[in-house]
Amino acid sequence: MGTKLSVLAGVSLVMLNRALTRLSPRRRKDGWRRGAGLVLRDLPATFVLSAFALDVWSDEPANRTKALSTTQAHLRERLAKSLVGSRECHVRVRRTESEDVAELGDGANYSLAFEPWIDSYERFVRPEEWGERDHDDSSRDLLNIVARIAPNGCADLWFRINHVGTDGVPTQEMISRLESEWGTATPVLFPTPEQFAPHVRPRSCRSASRTDLCEMQAFTDFTPLRAWRKKVNATLPESITVSAALMWCLSAHSELSQVRIGTTVDVPAMGHLPRCVGVVVMRPSGYRSGPNGLSGYVREFNRQIELTRTRRSSGAKTLDACAHLPPKLASTLLRYALEVDTRAFGTMGLTILKDAKVFGAPLGDTGHQDGFIAVGSINLPTSDSRKVGCVHIKGSAARIGDYAQVIQQAIDQM
Repeated sequence: MGTKLSVLAGVSLVMLNRALTRLSPRRRKDGWRRGAGLVLRDLPATFVLSAFALDVWSDEPANRTKALSTTQAHLRERLAKSLVGSRECHVRVRRTESEDVAELGDGANYSLAFEPWIDSYERFVRPEEWGERDHDDSSRDLLNIVARIAPNGCADLWFRINHVGTDGVPTQEMISRLESEWGTATPVLFPTPEQFAPHVRPRSCRSASRTDLCEMQAFTDFTPLRAWRKKVNATLPESITVSAALMWCLSAHSELSQVRIGTTVDVPAMGHLPRCVGVVVMRPSGYRSGPNGLSGYVREFNRQIELTRTRRSSGAKTLDACAHLPPKLASTLLRYALEVDTRAFGTMGLTILKDAKVFGAPLGDTGHQDGFIAVGSINLPTSDSRKVGCVHIKGSAARIGDYAQVIQQAIDQM
């Protein structure tokens, strides 16, 4: 009863705040960042990004050495210099009893640890340990970075990112700048689905808020999806995005036909509101039997994307209005939306970063009972001249245990 009353009170206050924001000069708040601080606090809510074969010595080729300790020291110094200009990394995550808060810091907030080089396809699997710095319970690192240095002096860098402090697109932009600045020492060939198959298995995730939580990773051949998208885009009145195409594809599989998929949207800064993340929720299978079928789905998807990017969607307005609530009430309302009202965030999450290599999915402290899927570039080169993408999934082992196979099956049927 207490939770229901809190939800009713929260909804009433949210509607009031929406009205006040619309009818008066009341300052709109950043609902996404506030919400992240309330429901993305647990360890599985972090996400992972990567960069491979970076040339550590490209700035001083005459000093290139095989001495591991010297290369480690140079990497440490060069990374620190590179991150000075990356303002998105200058964030401190302050913890309180009820919420985490992102605050502007004096410099880049990160830890750096080293692991031995891995000369196999396991190189594309994220580290187990991240070398977090010892903090009291009042703050957390924004970035935990792990470097694996090869005998030739190149390095694979892994980044674990606190989602309270920043998001996937700005972090990937920082990594892309790093890749451009340092260059790559050798071409990187990613594993085929068959080569990576021994590593496609559930890995347990530590979580204070969920039981039976695991993650899975696979390299998937997206060739059929890319070909289908090119074909339908030649006839559709509006272009279908990769995200919309993948959602349509997944919904055709019997195991995923009823899921509501919430896909993330990069929302640009607007006035005093900073860049953030929005969510568009769709159940693609509901359009298959409709009069307009695929074209109707694409039209509605693109409409929702535009509303979200311009902060005019109902979800964006509601989330920003929720940011005016006290922490406990706002948290109760967000958790209700995640767990019960699946129209808000969906039962499954999907996020795509087109320039990412290996992209590890985040999963909030509650909700998304059908799991969360992260996909990077779907044009990664392999040794047999195919193009693949890394698919990473988090969720309960009972639900996502066969997702890698299901996703490949769905794509192959396009």
